[in-house]
Amino acid sequence: MIDRPQDEQILRHLGAAVLLCWHQLPLTVQGKILAQSNDVIGVPPTPEIRDEIMKLVLRCAPRASIAIVPPGNAGEPVQKALI
Repeated sequence: MIDRPQDEQILRHLGAAVLLCWHQLPLTVQGKILAQSNDVIGVPPTPEIRDEIMKLVLRCAPRASIAIVPPGNAGEPVQKALI
């Protein structure tokens, strides 16, 4: 019989997956995740958790690249790196 992973282990994997995809998420989704981090049922509130999450994102999330078309440019998009 295979042991089922504990919830804490599952949450670690989910958190890591979110971190790996962070820069691909729309800003509204990023904002909602950060706002929700301040209000998780069953977890005592942690002062300034949002700031610590952002530090982790900046430290660990892979940088993403998006295509941006400069205003008035009908040509090829310019690649910009996000941090």
